[in-house]
Amino acid sequence: MILTMNSRQRVNMTLNHKEPDRVPVDFGGTIVSTITAVAYKSLLKYYGIKDKAEIIDIVQGLVEPHYKIQKLYGCDFRRIVLGPPDNWQLTIDENNCFVDEYGIKRKKASYYYDIVDSPLKDASLEDLKNFTWPDPHDPGRVRGLKGEAKKLYEETNYVIIADMISGGIFEQCLRIRGFEQFLTDMVMNKKFANALLDKILEIYLGFYEEYIKTIGDYVHIFALADDLGMQNGLLISPTLYRELIKPRHKILYDYIKKNSKAKIFHHSCGSIFPLIGDLIEVGVDILNPIQTSAANMNSELLKSEFGADITFFGGIDVQKLLPNLTPKEIKEETKRIISIMGKNGGYIMAPSHNIQPDVSPENIDAMYMAAVDK
Repeated sequence: MILTMNSRQRVNMTLNHKEPDRVPVDFGGTIVSTITAVAYKSLLKYYGIKDKAEIIDIVQGLVEPHYKIQKLYGCDFRRIVLGPPDNWQLTIDENNCFVDEYGIKRKKASYYYDIVDSPLKDASLEDLKNFTWPDPHDPGRVRGLKGEAKKLYEETNYVIIADMISGGIFEQCLRIRGFEQFLTDMVMNKKFANALLDKILEIYLGFYEEYIKTIGDYVHIFALADDLGMQNGLLISPTLYRELIKPRHKILYDYIKKNSKAKIFHHSCGSIFPLIGDLIEVGVDILNPIQTSAANMNSELLKSEFGADITFFGGIDVQKLLPNLTPKEIKEETKRIISIMGKNGGYIMAPSHNIQPDVSPENIDAMYMAAVDK
């Protein structure tokens, strides 16, 4: 394959729904399109590359791939992210637990840290006022960020993604209140649900104010997340989404678009077909991770229904395809998905979430080599 475009040209053409010289590719450009440390160590050994494999997300055990592997796989993106605040430090106790800056307690379970306590599980409206919330304007968040972004922007042709800070507005309410309790609140205690959603929105608007003020001139994509689906359907009804969550998504995404030229990337796992039109309406340009193993999320259906209005990012299944097929089968399936999703542009090839420990380096290699035609 003769490449005639650099990464920014290639991705820009794709986002404008035109076919570039090859499909754009991501490996490590976001916290939801990278690789777990266990799988990465195997990949490093496979290629004979030495790397410290520094953890960039303790909850999922994720690392950022070495630039040599990113280059080999044709990665068109580079990730930057707000730093931790000065007034909070990650501390893991003797029980392998830690408490994040929202007060959410997690404990290690196998490869991941699962939530074991939600700080507002018994809270009242008055408690929301007295709770110690994260400060989005803490100076630690942007320290050194402008220089990093400026260097990437001026000295490379990579597409720069300002990565997500934490879970989405809805997700964060579920975590801080407890899943069952907040889902109940959304129906039985809407005054509390609205108050909590508004508080999280306020904090997130502060995060993006700092992001845009510091590196808005250098960023091509802002990556955000809010999981709305499960394996077989939505977490909440379309009616509840449109009443309580969609208006807040609209406010946040409008703010980013009004104050920057960047595109909006929205990550939502699961079967979310009924809400894709809503996400387009609130300003989502790029939808990730395209969990094709979930109900009503097959490539043909998504492309035919929404392919003219949104760019799909992901789609190579990490649940069944990558762990279980042979390299030859993976290469064939990846090419098939590219041929469907990449027609008339609007597709960025990546796994349908982070590459898990059960995926062999041979299978990772087969997926990416199929995209760059090697």
